[in-house]
Amino acid sequence: MAPDAEHWEKFYTQTDPASLPWNAGGPDPDLVRLVNSGTIPVGQALDIGTGPGHDAVFLIQRGFNVIGIDISPTAVVLARQNASSAGLFGFFQEGDIRRIPVEDHFIDFAYDRGCFHVLEPADRPKAVGEVHRVLRDGGLFLLRVFSDKEPPGDGPHRFTRRELENLFDKKFKTLKFWEGIFERARKPKSYSMLMEKQ
Repeated sequence: MAPDAEHWEKFYTQTDPASLPWNAGGPDPDLVRLVNSGTIPVGQALDIGTGPGHDAVFLIQRGFNVIGIDISPTAVVLARQNASSAGLFGFFQEGDIRRIPVEDHFIDFAYDRGCFHVLEPADRPKAVGEVHRVLRDGGLFLLRVFSDKEPPGDGPHRFTRRELENLFDKKFKTLKFWEGIFERARKPKSYSMLMEKQ
C-alpha cells in the first residue's frame, strides 16, 4: 500500500469503528434530505471513502445500485459487514479517489463526505478529473468538506469557497452550495456542494 493507504488502514485496525472521528453512526442528514426529496434521483451511485458504509447502506435502502470504495481494506470489510447486517448488498472494494476503479461514464451520482479534504494539493485536480470521468453526462456529485469557518488546527484542509470553485468550475456546474456541520461529536464546520457534470 502507498504510505497514505497505510495511514488510513492504521486508523481502522487500531480504533474501534464507533470511535472513528468521521463515523457519524448513520447516514449524512443532507444526503438523506436530497435523496428523499428526489433532488438526487435513484441510479448507479459511487460512495467515495465509504468508511463504515453508513451512507452506502442508506443509498442501497433507497434503491440505488452502490459501489463503495475506500483506500483502507479494513474499511471495505466493515462496510460490507454493515450492509450484510442490514440484509443488503453493495459492491465494496479498495479504491482511491485519485484512481477510481470504475469505468468511464458509469456513475449517475457520486458522493464524497470527507475524503477530498484530506488530499494533498497536488492530488486535488486528479481527484476532480477522476470523478468527472466516471460520471455520465449530467451526473451529480455531492461533496462535503471542512470549511474555512472551522478554526485552524490538525486534520483536514479548511477550504474557502473560492478554492472549491476554482477546483471544480471548469468541469462541474454548481447547483447548490451551503454551510453546515459534520454530524459527529465535535461537529466541525463544513461546506457542501451539489454539482452537475459539464
